[in-house]
Amino acid sequence: MSSNFRYHILKSVKPYTIYIPQLTKSALRVLIQVSVHYIETKKSSPDVLALAINKLKNAGHEVPKNFCELFTMILLIMQIYLRYPKGVVKDHELRQCLIDDLGLPDASAEDLGKVLLNHRTTLSKNFADTKMERAKMLDMQWRINISLTSTMSQLDKPTIVLHFKLINGEYRTLELPLSMFQRLRFNVAMLLSELQSLQNRPVLKQF
Repeated sequence: MSSNFRYHILKSVKPYTIYIPQLTKSALRVLIQVSVHYIETKKSSPDVLALAINKLKNAGHEVPKNFCELFTMILLIMQIYLRYPKGVVKDHELRQCLIDDLGLPDASAEDLGKVLLNHRTTLSKNFADTKMERAKMLDMQWRINISLTSTMSQLDKPTIVLHFKLINGEYRTLELPLSMFQRLRFNVAMLLSELQSLQNRPVLKQF
């Protein structure tokens, strides 16, 4: 297996594996559908996730408590896999990584693996197209969202709302649970630290 693939999987996805016990077969299939929707349309909003949650409820299935975190986990797995050229990560190696490194149940790894392998060509094309279409950020504002109608127990769980202004004039809004925002902040800090270490290498100081 590509050591880089395994490294990125462990680095980016491993923190979310604590929520895997909540992952049912029905929830996984809905999460895969939402992730594919995001890859194909580059659109992920609270409305899309709300529809997915309602789909589970209407079918009589239990909604995982950490549904958003599980969505992030599945989406990250798919995105990291699609970044690598076809053939770099072997089929059995992908399955081994999902089961041994991440701890996904065999059935879940089988379902996710089938989607990635059977629809690789279409997903790769859509993933590449949406990456090229994404506009760069020009400005960002943030706020803490606490509803005045919340109960006292809910007041301890504020959300972070990020407002992005893009160079094409469009605006994007992203609302994150505090736990997910902390994960985002941690990953950004780690990335900046790695870039700083890379910049300090003697070979790069020659340029």
